[in-house]
Amino acid sequence: MKLEEGVRYAADLLLSLPKKTMIRVISHIDADGIASASIIALALQRAGYRYHISIKRTDPNLMNELEKENDLIIFADIGSGYLREMENIKSNIIILEHHLSHDEPPSNVMYINARLYGIDGSKEACGASVCYAFAKAIDEGNVDLSQLAIIGMIGDKQHFEGYNKQILDEAIGNGYVETRDEYIFTGRTLKDALENSIEPYFTNFQNANHFIEEIGLEPQKNFDEIDEGGRKKLLSALTIKLIEQGCNEIEWKRKVVYGKYYGNLYDMASKFNASARMNESGVGIAAGMGDKRAVEKLFILQEKYRDEIRKEMRSLEKKEAHEMKKYLYFYTEKPPLSGVLAGLAVKYLPNFNKGKPVLAMAYNNNTIEISSRANNDMVENGINLGIAMRKAAMAAGGSGGGHPIAAGATIPRENEKIFLEELDSCL
Repeated sequence: MKLEEGVRYAADLLLSLPKKTMIRVISHIDADGIASASIIALALQRAGYRYHISIKRTDPNLMNELEKENDLIIFADIGSGYLREMENIKSNIIILEHHLSHDEPPSNVMYINARLYGIDGSKEACGASVCYAFAKAIDEGNVDLSQLAIIGMIGDKQHFEGYNKQILDEAIGNGYVETRDEYIFTGRTLKDALENSIEPYFTNFQNANHFIEEIGLEPQKNFDEIDEGGRKKLLSALTIKLIEQGCNEIEWKRKVVYGKYYGNLYDMASKFNASARMNESGVGIAAGMGDKRAVEKLFILQEKYRDEIRKEMRSLEKKEAHEMKKYLYFYTEKPPLSGVLAGLAVKYLPNFNKGKPVLAMAYNNNTIEISSRANNDMVENGINLGIAMRKAAMAAGGSGGGHPIAAGATIPRENEKIFLEELDSCL
């Protein structure tokens, strides 16, 4: 069976309900989750249904919030880790997912996971990709929502391969997106590009004037104004710096996707992620649904979010990691930033770049929220954080999971040592 056939059954279940039925929607607290929720909201609205959306992080107690009976609950980009608990929910459930699961869905759950249809959920389909397939099954006219699916792919750092490429090609063919090859510093002054860059992240660049002037360029000059020789000189110097930081995944040019309604989709993915992490998911969803004032608010949220990341990364530059046999970890007081900090640390900070995955640990009342990140080399050598985090979290009385390269968990605070030791044995 193909994914398109699976979502057809899910769409039929939805469409069997009377118009104006209230549909409960649960989505994940990241850019892919915001894109997924936006797709579902627009598809439901166009089909004549009401909806109530909640954006949630992975939490062992999530199912307790859904004990009240609903006509239908849709889980978007979340749900694979809760299949066992769902049999106790007195509602029909549709799950639109791409994360790993090792459990069987109960009879009240229609489980649509890209992985069950031969699609790699780590690279070839994100939550928004599956939600887009569902939206098209509801109504073929929902093809404009392909832009949101692509935002989800970018937010989840996926590839334009497999099912994702099919969506991209369809969006291009229908005139909803176009691609352009651009330098990552396009449109910025050299000083701004280097001092405020997060991806890539440059250490010790609070003031980049000296670095720029040393290679014979002007800090206030726009990158687009520099001739090819100047660009080559700059990028060569930056490549050497990143290699010295321990980074071996360097990309100065990329294929940027521009959407008919959303502009630069890479930038919109960053804004969606900021809305989720700054606890303003509603603003992200409103922007995804076309609210222009929400888009303006997203710009402010994005700047605040990036400032927070830079501040925390400057602090991490001076910290030594706690080291286990198979991984490194550090503590942060910013739970919403834990994932991005772990990802940047494993890639760009010499004090964390030791060929091991990196965990960010954040205390949150009686629980610990944990984000883990690896790199492509580690995954190719057999690391699977999704499986390891799930096993370790379960051993510690919590829940977790994700992808080989990125995963998360939430555990009781008193079981921290159990988790750390179990994860060391699982990796």
